[in-house]
Amino acid sequence: MLDLTESNGSKIDGVIATKFPSYLVKHDTKVVWLLHQHRQAYDLAHTQFDNLATYGTLGKIVRKKIHQMDNIGFTESKKVYTIAQNVANRLWGFNQLHGEALYPPPPLMGRYRCGKYDNYIFYPSRLDSAKRQDLVIKAMRYVHRDLRLIISGTGPSQERYKAIAREYGVADRVDFLGYVSDEQLLELYSNAFCVAYTPVDEDLGYVTMESFFSKKPVITCTDSGGTLEFVRDEENGYIAHPSLEDIAQKINALYESDRARTMGENGYQAMRNMNLSWDHVVDKLLGPMR
Repeated sequence: MLDLTESNGSKIDGVIATKFPSYLVKHDTKVVWLLHQHRQAYDLAHTQFDNLATYGTLGKIVRKKIHQMDNIGFTESKKVYTIAQNVANRLWGFNQLHGEALYPPPPLMGRYRCGKYDNYIFYPSRLDSAKRQDLVIKAMRYVHRDLRLIISGTGPSQERYKAIAREYGVADRVDFLGYVSDEQLLELYSNAFCVAYTPVDEDLGYVTMESFFSKKPVITCTDSGGTLEFVRDEENGYIAHPSLEDIAQKINALYESDRARTMGENGYQAMRNMNLSWDHVVDKLLGPMR
């Protein structure tokens, strides 16, 4: 493994490793802040997202080696933090190792704002199958016709999702914006009626945090992973079963209840109570090195 105790003759005092395989580097003063492991070797093994399975026996050997190397890398560390409790749970479930959840503030911390509650559902994210935008696109068939769906982001599933919108007869109510600037993103959050975020077992889910800082309720799913650490059903959003009908029913319930503003405020207060800051994150990460 790469030895980072020195570089070009200069001593390196410590290392903060984040995701696979950075935590395998050699250093006596190493702290891990685990964003995620190589998930195809763990929770995504034997699923549609498993890219190791395509290599047959070789894939099985690689998966076993990753497990062995990960255990060495983690146990060499002075402390293992994780980006969310969901990641800590996986670490315990697969490696029987403890990690302490240490939440980061979202990328545009301090700039999120709340404007109107306009007639659109906002879904910002990379467009790929793990984010499951298709669930919400298809659900639009059953959602109140006054509501539109605005999707921002790019990714490998972009054309497939557009085709799904046409297939389900909702293309005239679904807008694909592609890449948007930070200021556009803030504006879209600011004026959304609510935010939909329905990934499968997300590590953390910045989208949820960004929504709540914009005072917007979140529609998510029972199997969406890290988002469930923040969303409280009927308090600051809705937690739906990952089915078209249930997602649509939750969105319609929110629309008909006139509770979007109250739920968004509840989400905002939940974020405030977490006291998120980079000063806190850095202090925690450096603590074991002192």
